[in-house]
Parts: sequence; structure tokens; C-alpha cells
Amino acid sequence: MALCSLARAAYSDVKHNFIIHYLIAVAVVFAAPVFFSYAELNERQAAQPLEVVISLIGCILLTPIFMPEQNESIRDVIRSKKTAYLFICLIRVILSFAVLAVLIGSSVLYMKHCDSKVTFRLFAGTLSSAVLLGAIGFFAAGVTDNVIIGYMASLFYYMINFTLRDKLGEFYLFSMIQGSFEEKKWLIMLSFVLIILTFGYLKFIKKQ
Repeated sequence: MALCSLARAAYSDVKHNFIIHYLIAVAVVFAAPVFFSYAELNERQAAQPLEVVISLIGCILLTPIFMPEQNESIRDVIRSKKTAYLFICLIRVILSFAVLAVLIGSSVLYMKHCDSKVTFRLFAGTLSSAVLLGAIGFFAAGVTDNVIIGYMASLFYYMINFTLRDKLGEFYLFSMIQGSFEEKKWLIMLSFVLIILTFGYLKFIKKQ
């Protein structure tokens, strides 16, 4: 019964607060083949649309986790319920991860259908870059209580990857284009650190 109630609450939350973000992420996935060819690419060529375009959906899906509570009336309703507010946010994060994995996987499978040389590590590497972009926005939005700042932080980090590749070192987003996958484990580790720090800050500092 509790599981059913949680599922209904998650469905309602997605329907009223996050469906637009999911649709925008889907639109980005469909738009990518318009700007990049997906046909008969080698591994490095296939990495380009995945890292440069598809990874952006991490920002779209993870940054707005706290957006509904920017509205004070919604914040009061959420916090009046028995389910802890941060637990609701955790459910949102898990759902966003799931949608992110499905959309990236769909892009990789479509490339494979177009006879491109895609592998599981391209999927995992793209997921790592996307999650880091989202985690940066998630962290900034959670700490500042301002989702707009979260988007700005995420997009700022995305932009500096075009000009500061050598200085970013292990945290360079587009390493697969250069044929390197070693950086991806650092990206995913940093992502989880940022997400955990955000929940810790909200739980123990802001007492939410």
C-alpha cells in the first residue's frame, strides 16, 4: 500500500512539475541528428554528438529537481505531507537518472542502427558527462535555493570545456572525442560527491 501511494505521488509530481523537462530532453535527442550525421561513424566521430549535444540533457533533467518548491504554495504543500521533502527530491533524482539513461541509450542504439561503431563505453561515457552537468546544476540550485543559478553554473561549466580543455584535466567533458575514456570515472565520482553534498547541506545545514 505504501509503495502504491509513493508511486502515485511520484507520478503526480512528474505530471505536474517535470513533464515539460522530460519533453525538452526528448526534443534535444531528436534534434541532435539534424546537426550531426549518425551514419557510419567510427567511435571518435560517434562520440561528438553524444558528448557535445546529448550530454546536455543531464542539465535539463537534474538541475530543476528543486524547481517546484520555488513556488511558496507548493513548498508548503510538499512539506505538510508525511513523506519527507528530501525523500521526494531523492525520488525525483532517481527518476531523472532513469529517463537520462533511457534517452542516451536510445541515441546510442539509433547510431548503431545507422551502422556507426558505437559501444557500451560510449553510452557509459556520455552518461557520465551528462550526470556531471546535471550534478553541478543540482548542487548550485540546492545550495543557493535558486534553480536559475543552477542552470547558469551547469552551462558555464559546459562552455569552459570548449576553451580550457588542458586545464580541466581529469574533469574534461569531451574526452571521448579525443579517444580517451579514463576521465569518465572521475566525472561520475564527482557527480555523486556533489549530489551527496547537496543532500547533506539541505539535511544538516538548512534542516529540511
